[in-house]
Amino acid sequence: RTFFCTQYIRHPSKPLYTPEPDVCHELLGHVPMFADRDFADFSQEIGLASLGASDEDILKLARCYWHSVEFGLCREGGKNKAYGA
Repeated sequence: RTFFCTQYIRHPSKPLYTPEPDVCHELLGHVPMFADRDFADFSQEIGLASLGASDEDILKLARCYWHSVEFGLCREGGKNKAYGA
């Protein structure tokens, strides 16, 4: 499997902010999740489903992935909490 990652890195004057995902976001935020086989399989299936898909279907797949990986809800301490960027 291959993980494509940006080479952009946030400016050292603002280490907690970047206007777009950078290598820190990719490597610290996403790569560790690929250690979980179920997550890695899910990500690969989304990618495979996009092959030969229409633009409309790719948009649906992207939204599915975006709202389940970048943003979402989790339950912690009996409370629903939002997570994501």
